[in-house]
Amino acid sequence: MRKVSRALAPIAVLSILFAACGGPAASPAPSVGAASPSAQPIKIKASYGNVTPANLAPYFAKEMGIFAKHGLDVDLVLIDGGSPSAAALIAGQVQFANFGGTETMSGVAAGSDMVAVALFVPVTPWQLLAKNDYKSPDDLKGKVVGVASKDVTKQALGSVANLTAAMLGGAVYAGPGHPPDTVLLLKQGFKVIVDLASEKIPATDNCTVVRRSFLTTNRTTVQAYIDAEIEAIAAAKKDKPGTIKVMQKLLKVEDQDALSQAYDFYVSQIMPVYPHLDVAAFNYTRDTLAATNAAVKGMDVTKAIDDSFVADAEKRGVGK
Repeated sequence: MRKVSRALAPIAVLSILFAACGGPAASPAPSVGAASPSAQPIKIKASYGNVTPANLAPYFAKEMGIFAKHGLDVDLVLIDGGSPSAAALIAGQVQFANFGGTETMSGVAAGSDMVAVALFVPVTPWQLLAKNDYKSPDDLKGKVVGVASKDVTKQALGSVANLTAAMLGGAVYAGPGHPPDTVLLLKQGFKVIVDLASEKIPATDNCTVVRRSFLTTNRTTVQAYIDAEIEAIAAAKKDKPGTIKVMQKLLKVEDQDALSQAYDFYVSQIMPVYPHLDVAAFNYTRDTLAATNAAVKGMDVTKAIDDSFVADAEKRGVGK
């Protein structure tokens, strides 16, 4: 299986992202704290890029009133897929967006001023699943799968939820997934053929991203937003039953076993309390992305990240 995993890992890592997902690193900003709640909270438009537990931080912060606690009136909407989410951010339709580091770096390489200010999924959560009759990579030839490869028909379905539905409906032979989708797929006779999650491969699957032009003139607001997300994850780690209720609403999944496994996988194992932007993870993602986007080859990834807000939150003990 490890041989198969190594053979298919580049395919899976590059292809699963269709569904998602200047100069030295900025020095820590002066401690600005959170925006003070008032009668006139700061109105914010924000988005998350897929129906996945990876987007728990902004969703939980919204549902549990944590954004409001930090003086923010956040209009949080779903914009399915990393590329549409990035486009909405660039167009000014939202001020904050959660999507992948691949879209962030691609945008920066193309001249955008977007910058990631938090990283909630620093290792890849993905598994590649196929129907139960799968025995070797040759079984993928001529099949419709959610990854791109020679002799394989790739079908981009726009989101992980759509891909899972297509797999369950028989339209797709194989594809990537993570809990709770993998739990549902396994119950329906699919099996894991590549487990990237178990290998702890560095990833930048879910970041909070803003534009530098917004960040420069709204540092206190950005800090309040990141503080709220950090506080949300810290609260989620302390309350599994309550968090599962929020995840049920986010994911539109009723299966309590699937939700429990999704919580254990994401909240307990993957998500850090302080979502620092790991340069090594961005370098790894950049080098993988360069195979399909030459513009990012050799890119200084610190142009696409600013860890000062997470660092400031940790220094003040936000979430403890």
